[in-house]
Amino acid sequence: MINSISKWIPLFVLMVAVSALGIACGAAPQDAPQQPAAQQQPAAAAQPAAPEKPEARPSLPVKLGEGGAVSTPVPGAKPAAVTGSADAIKRGGILNQSHRRSPLHFRMDVDAATDQASAVHPIFNQLVAPLPPDFTTIGPDLAESWEVSEDGRTFTFNLVPNIVNHKGNPWTSSDAKFTLETMAKETENRPPHLSVSVAGVSTLESVKTPNDTTLVVRLTQQDGLFLSNLSIGWSSMHTEADYDEVDSLDNPVGTGPFFLESHLVGEKLEYRANPNYFKEGLPYLDGIDTFIIRDVAAKLAAFEAQRIDVVMMGSSHGLHADNLAALAKRHPGELTFYAGQHTTLRGVRWNWREEGPWQDVRVRRAIHLALDRDEICDVIPSCIVGDWGPSGVFGITDRTELEAKPGYAKTGPAKDAELAEAKKLLTDAGFPDGFEVKSLCRDTSEYRDHLCPLMEFLLRDKLNIRLELDVQETGAYTEKLDTGDWLVMTGASGNARVDHPFDWLDHAAFCGEDPAVNETGYCNEEFDELLRKMRVTSDVPELIALHVQAIDLFNTEIPYVPLFWPARWPVAWNYIKNLPDEHFSGQYSQARRFEETWLDR
Repeated sequence: MINSISKWIPLFVLMVAVSALGIACGAAPQDAPQQPAAQQQPAAAAQPAAPEKPEARPSLPVKLGEGGAVSTPVPGAKPAAVTGSADAIKRGGILNQSHRRSPLHFRMDVDAATDQASAVHPIFNQLVAPLPPDFTTIGPDLAESWEVSEDGRTFTFNLVPNIVNHKGNPWTSSDAKFTLETMAKETENRPPHLSVSVAGVSTLESVKTPNDTTLVVRLTQQDGLFLSNLSIGWSSMHTEADYDEVDSLDNPVGTGPFFLESHLVGEKLEYRANPNYFKEGLPYLDGIDTFIIRDVAAKLAAFEAQRIDVVMMGSSHGLHADNLAALAKRHPGELTFYAGQHTTLRGVRWNWREEGPWQDVRVRRAIHLALDRDEICDVIPSCIVGDWGPSGVFGITDRTELEAKPGYAKTGPAKDAELAEAKKLLTDAGFPDGFEVKSLCRDTSEYRDHLCPLMEFLLRDKLNIRLELDVQETGAYTEKLDTGDWLVMTGASGNARVDHPFDWLDHAAFCGEDPAVNETGYCNEEFDELLRKMRVTSDVPELIALHVQAIDLFNTEIPYVPLFWPARWPVAWNYIKNLPDEHFSGQYSQARRFEETWLDR
């Protein structure tokens, strides 16, 4: 039996799997999961009158991560209509946005951090992609429809005909085949990509191209994340004739709504509209200019002067409820901002490949128990308490329920007891006076000015663990992580682009993987086997059970210490229309393409 999925599938639990995609794709639209209840979303702060005191700290949504999530199919679902009538849409103009730094390169398959993601998305397409307005539904992109075999292992993609790239060269099924097969193998820039591999082994059995508009992919196993992974920017489709493994890092050639016209490193990126874009009538904008502004005060000043129209992830730029509320108070009703959920964990990690006190589980557990998450979130302006996998489907999102887990006691007697236990553990491990260690820190406002010094203070204050901060510019920081040249670090510690146990937890896998993939070097074969089972099963109760087993193992092993999950705080002037909604989605989806955004001024 062959089932056609010709339109859209909501980005929720595609883990309900490849077999569900192949066999149970008759689910009705009303079966789609509901969005988190409104009262559980961080409150919007952009009101005409800003509050006199800071907004209450946002709490975890019921289904944290849903926006980047995997999904069950809903055939026939329709994307939301573009805001306003066709006659009301104003074409032309340049959208001015700000970012904290230039991208290291334009290849998300090599590194998918937000610097690369925000720079890449306007340029490329994927086979499938999350759809506007909220980017919680997977739908067509370069593939206008697809079919899945009954066994869930064969995907037949029907591609849009007559596509040309930014150089005017045709993009066909052979280029899709080239891109997938390149991703599945090791290159001089990276190991096999996790989207089409498990533990470094390709999941592609064969890729065939019966004609220019048909692509047939046969997998070695069922893969509940296959379509979701294809929708993420790291699966950007290249044209073989215009691809070079080295040159493509800095000179991207895509099929997307905008092409890169110029990049003055550290200052500005200029994108201009693709006149041959295959989506009729798009984009509405003439172009996008991205200004690199590191200083928070300068960024706010440029935004207030309307030299900048939008900042898509303000929390990484030093923006948060307090300074944005002050701005909104001066411009009542003119701008919009909101918390949004950034599903990239902030934590404390150690390098398992190196000898150090962290090799003793008592030291790891002491750090986990000693840190007061609520105390941290009272200081960090964009901070939501959560563990390694706070999924609304698989994990814990309720702060009270989390309180019963080791390390998450709330401030007060229970937390005092955890701190006492932590000190005893450290003494028993042979470190009654603590220890000193160099700690890697990324040179951005969020880390350099906030998280790293806070952790330096808290660990010294509570356990006399003395961090010597090693603040490194992003390029050097990334190289240190990718080569294993570090001991301890405070910062990004895993992320979930989709709401699936594998994606929440694979940051700690697999044994023997290259540092560019398994940065910490953590190796636990029992955990690796749990991940392998997660990747292939279609059964939600089984996935929940596997997730619980993995979290229980983490609570015993403490492979790294989770601190909190940040909010995003995007901000934009209200004359920008059809701006991507980042409440649930984010910078790792095609939200940053701006292909349907327009300026009402």
